[in-house]
Amino acid sequence: MADTLEEAVVHVPQLEVIDPTNDRRIKLSCSDVLAIEAMDHLSKVHTVDNKVYFIKGRLKDFAKYTPHGLFRINNSFILNLSEVNGFKSGRHARLEVYTTDGQRFIVSRHYAKQIKEALQ
Repeated sequence: MADTLEEAVVHVPQLEVIDPTNDRRIKLSCSDVLAIEAMDHLSKVHTVDNKVYFIKGRLKDFAKYTPHGLFRINNSFILNLSEVNGFKSGRHARLEVYTTDGQRFIVSRHYAKQIKEALQ
């Protein structure tokens, strides 16, 4: 039982993604993910080191990774909040977030309150 408990505590969640260059499946840690972009039944995974992978599933399928820092920010993206280094209020009750690599993402007003609370 102690081994099971230790495994649960130490377990770092991973996503099984497809490398588009060779169609191989690899495991990617949640901390390596910058954003997940919706593409119908397939999603595009952008990493912090500017690589792109694909993963089967819709954005709603990845809600289980919210406790690990991956939050849905609009109908098209899930963002790793540990990569956010700033935010400001946008137009129409939206929120603009800026990542460590200089990218800007728009958080819809539906998710803005949840994201503000998570960032503070």
